Amino acid sequence: METSKVYLCRVERSKINGNYTVWLPEQPDDDFVYMLVDKYDLLQGELWEILLKTGAKDSKLDVSKVYFAPEGDVFVSYTSDYELGKNMEKILNELILNPKYFTNMVHLSGFKL
Repeated sequence: METSKVYLCRVERSKINGNYTVWLPEQPDDDFVYMLVDKYDLLQGELWEILLKTGAKDSKLDVSKVYFAPEGDVFVSYTSDYELGKNMEKILNELILNPKYFTNMVHLSGFKL
């Protein structure tokens, strides 16, 4: 039996300006993600941004000083605050690894299934 490949979120420090990049590659084998992307005419990066902001609001994490810049199916954002970046990483990885949390954030974000 072959399992689906999952890519987790990472935080990396820029050698250019010292800020932190929070990024998540495309999730290649997630049917639920593909269904939402197709239904709402979004790119994966945009979907992850919406779900991250919903998760941040739900956990009372202030992301107002984060610069969001999804690049197609890749989620990308920038922050000068390492701790904030790590908290965002935690939310995104929870979305990927915990289907119940993912479904809850989908509902809280206003998507209709």
